[in-house]
Amino acid sequence: MEARQEQALLRRAADSEVRFQQVIEAKHQTVNEKQAQLQTQVAAAEEALRREKEAALELQTEVSLERWELQQNAKNLSALWPEVEEISAAVRSTHAKVLQQREEAEEHSRDEKQRLEIASRLYEFYAVVSGIRWDMETEKMEGYIAIGEKARAFKVETPRSAQSADALWALIEACSDY
Repeated sequence: MEARQEQALLRRAADSEVRFQQVIEAKHQTVNEKQAQLQTQVAAAEEALRREKEAALELQTEVSLERWELQQNAKNLSALWPEVEEISAAVRSTHAKVLQQREEAEEHSRDEKQRLEIASRLYEFYAVVSGIRWDMETEKMEGYIAIGEKARAFKVETPRSAQSADALWALIEACSDY
Protein backbone atom coordinates (compact mmCIF):
# COMPACT_ATOMS: atom_id res chain seq x y z
CA MET A 1 0.00 0.00 0.00
CA GLU A 2 2.79 2.43 0.94
CA ALA A 3 4.69 1.60 -2.27
CA ARG A 4 1.62 2.54 -4.32
CA GLN A 5 1.38 5.86 -2.55
CA GLU A 6 5.05 6.52 -3.19
CA GLN A 7 4.60 5.52 -6.84
CA ALA A 8 1.63 7.88 -7.10
CA LEU A 9 3.70 10.65 -5.51
CA LEU A 10 6.58 9.96 -7.88
CA ARG A 11 4.20 10.08 -10.87
CA ARG A 12 2.83 13.39 -9.62
CA ALA A 13 6.41 14.59 -9.21
CA ALA A 14 7.24 13.68 -12.76
CA ASP A 15 4.06 15.38 -13.96
CA SER A 16 4.91 18.50 -11.94
CA GLU A 17 8.40 18.61 -13.45
CA VAL A 18 6.90 18.33 -16.94
CA ARG A 19 4.53 21.21 -16.14
CA PHE A 20 7.42 23.24 -14.77
CA GLN A 21 9.36 22.67 -17.98
CA GLN A 22 6.25 23.79 -19.89
CA VAL A 23 6.09 26.94 -17.77
CA ILE A 24 9.78 27.64 -18.49
CA GLU A 25 9.19 27.05 -22.20
CA ALA A 26 6.22 29.42 -22.08
CA LYS A 27 8.45 32.06 -20.44
CA HIS A 28 11.08 31.52 -23.15
CA GLN A 29 8.33 31.90 -25.78
CA THR A 30 7.16 35.13 -24.11
CA VAL A 31 10.70 36.53 -24.14
CA ASN A 32 11.07 35.55 -27.81
CA GLU A 33 7.74 37.20 -28.62
CA LYS A 34 8.78 40.38 -26.80
CA GLN A 35 12.05 40.36 -28.68
CA ALA A 36 10.17 39.96 -31.96
CA GLN A 37 7.90 42.87 -31.01
CA LEU A 38 10.89 45.04 -30.18
CA GLN A 39 12.53 44.10 -33.47
CA THR A 40 9.29 45.01 -35.26
CA GLN A 41 9.28 48.38 -33.50
CA VAL A 42 12.91 48.96 -34.47
CA ALA A 43 12.11 48.02 -38.08
CA ALA A 44 9.17 50.44 -38.07
CA ALA A 45 11.39 53.19 -36.66
CA GLU A 46 14.02 52.46 -39.30
CA GLU A 47 11.33 52.63 -42.00
CA ALA A 48 10.15 55.98 -40.61
CA LEU A 49 13.75 57.19 -40.64
CA ARG A 50 14.15 56.03 -44.23
CA ARG A 51 10.99 57.93 -45.24
CA GLU A 52 12.19 61.03 -43.41
CA LYS A 53 15.56 60.75 -45.11
CA GLU A 54 13.82 60.46 -48.49
CA ALA A 55 11.66 63.46 -47.67
CA ALA A 56 14.73 65.37 -46.58
CA LEU A 57 16.55 64.40 -49.77
CA GLU A 58 13.55 65.49 -51.82
CA LEU A 59 13.46 68.75 -49.94
CA GLN A 60 17.17 69.20 -50.42
CA THR A 61 16.70 68.54 -54.12
CA GLU A 62 13.94 71.12 -54.25
CA VAL A 63 16.08 73.57 -52.34
CA SER A 64 18.99 72.93 -54.70
CA LEU A 65 16.73 73.50 -57.70
CA GLU A 66 15.39 76.69 -56.17
CA ARG A 67 18.92 77.76 -55.40
CA TRP A 68 19.95 77.27 -58.96
CA GLU A 69 16.89 79.14 -60.15
CA LEU A 70 17.60 81.93 -57.70
CA GLN A 71 21.20 82.12 -58.82
CA GLN A 72 19.98 82.25 -62.37
CA ASN A 73 17.69 85.07 -61.41
CA ALA A 74 20.49 86.65 -59.36
CA LYS A 75 18.64 86.19 -56.06
CA ASN A 76 20.23 85.49 -52.72
CA LEU A 77 20.26 81.91 -51.44
CA SER A 78 21.16 82.89 -47.92
CA ALA A 79 17.45 83.08 -46.98
CA LEU A 80 16.93 79.36 -47.79
CA TRP A 81 20.07 77.90 -46.26
CA PRO A 82 18.90 77.95 -42.58
CA GLU A 83 15.88 75.86 -43.57
CA VAL A 84 18.14 73.26 -45.22
CA GLU A 85 20.33 73.14 -42.15
CA GLU A 86 17.26 72.78 -39.93
CA ILE A 87 16.01 69.84 -41.99
CA SER A 88 19.43 68.19 -41.96
CA ALA A 89 19.57 68.55 -38.18
CA ALA A 90 16.11 66.96 -37.91
CA VAL A 91 17.27 63.97 -39.97
CA ARG A 92 20.35 63.54 -37.78
CA SER A 93 18.19 63.77 -34.64
CA THR A 94 15.73 61.16 -35.94
CA HIS A 95 18.58 58.84 -36.86
CA ALA A 96 20.05 59.17 -33.34
CA LYS A 97 16.64 58.37 -31.82
CA VAL A 98 16.30 55.22 -33.92
CA LEU A 99 19.76 54.06 -32.87
CA GLN A 100 18.92 54.71 -29.22
CA GLN A 101 15.64 52.77 -29.50
CA ARG A 102 17.45 49.85 -31.11
CA GLU A 103 20.04 49.77 -28.32
CA GLU A 104 17.34 49.98 -25.63
CA ALA A 105 15.36 47.17 -27.27
CA GLU A 106 18.42 44.93 -27.45
CA GLU A 107 19.34 45.69 -23.83
CA HIS A 108 15.78 45.00 -22.67
CA SER A 109 15.78 41.69 -24.52
CA ARG A 110 19.12 40.67 -22.96
CA ASP A 111 17.89 41.66 -19.50
CA GLU A 112 14.66 39.65 -19.90
CA LYS A 113 16.55 36.56 -21.03
CA GLN A 114 19.00 36.89 -18.15
CA ARG A 115 16.22 37.28 -15.55
CA LEU A 116 14.40 34.25 -16.93
CA GLU A 117 17.58 32.16 -16.89
CA ILE A 118 18.35 33.18 -13.30
CA ALA A 119 14.80 32.40 -12.14
CA SER A 120 14.90 29.03 -13.88
CA ARG A 121 18.24 28.09 -12.33
CA LEU A 122 17.15 29.24 -8.87
CA TYR A 123 14.03 27.14 -9.08
CA GLU A 124 16.05 24.12 -10.17
CA PHE A 125 18.54 24.73 -7.36
CA TYR A 126 15.81 24.99 -4.70
CA ALA A 127 14.09 21.89 -6.03
CA VAL A 128 17.31 19.86 -5.93
CA VAL A 129 18.45 21.11 -2.52
CA SER A 130 15.14 20.86 -0.71
CA GLY A 131 13.54 17.99 -2.63
CA ILE A 132 10.36 20.07 -2.86
CA ARG A 133 8.18 19.50 -5.91
CA TRP A 134 5.15 21.78 -6.26
CA ASP A 135 1.85 20.61 -7.76
CA MET A 136 1.31 23.06 -10.61
CA GLU A 137 -2.21 21.79 -11.39
CA THR A 138 -3.81 23.08 -8.22
CA GLU A 139 -4.47 26.62 -7.07
CA LYS A 140 -3.41 25.62 -3.54
CA MET A 141 0.17 25.46 -2.35
CA GLU A 142 0.83 21.75 -2.20
CA GLY A 143 3.16 19.10 -3.53
CA TYR A 144 5.61 16.60 -2.12
CA ILE A 145 9.16 16.34 -0.86
CA ALA A 146 11.29 13.56 -2.33
CA ILE A 147 14.84 12.95 -1.12
CA GLY A 148 16.54 9.69 -1.91
CA GLU A 149 13.93 6.96 -1.72
CA LYS A 150 11.66 8.83 0.69
CA ALA A 151 8.73 11.00 -0.33
CA ARG A 152 6.15 12.90 1.70
CA ALA A 153 3.15 14.92 0.49
CA PHE A 154 2.44 18.35 1.95
CA LYS A 155 -0.15 21.11 1.78
CA VAL A 156 0.61 24.64 2.95
CA GLU A 157 -2.42 25.90 4.84
CA THR A 158 -1.14 29.38 5.73
CA PRO A 159 1.36 30.63 3.13
CA ARG A 160 4.19 32.91 4.26
CA SER A 161 3.87 31.89 7.89
CA ALA A 162 6.64 30.67 10.16
CA GLN A 163 4.58 27.59 11.07
CA SER A 164 4.26 26.57 7.43
CA ALA A 165 7.97 27.08 6.83
CA ASP A 166 8.83 25.06 9.94
CA ALA A 167 6.48 22.28 8.83
CA LEU A 168 8.12 22.13 5.39
CA TRP A 169 11.58 22.00 6.93
CA ALA A 170 10.44 19.23 9.26
CA LEU A 171 9.26 17.21 6.25
CA ILE A 172 12.54 17.87 4.45
CA GLU A 173 14.47 16.64 7.48
CA ALA A 174 12.19 13.60 7.78
CA CYS A 175 12.96 12.65 4.18
CA SER A 176 16.70 13.21 4.50
CA ASP A 177 19.18 11.03 6.35
CA TYR A 178 20.43 13.80 8.64
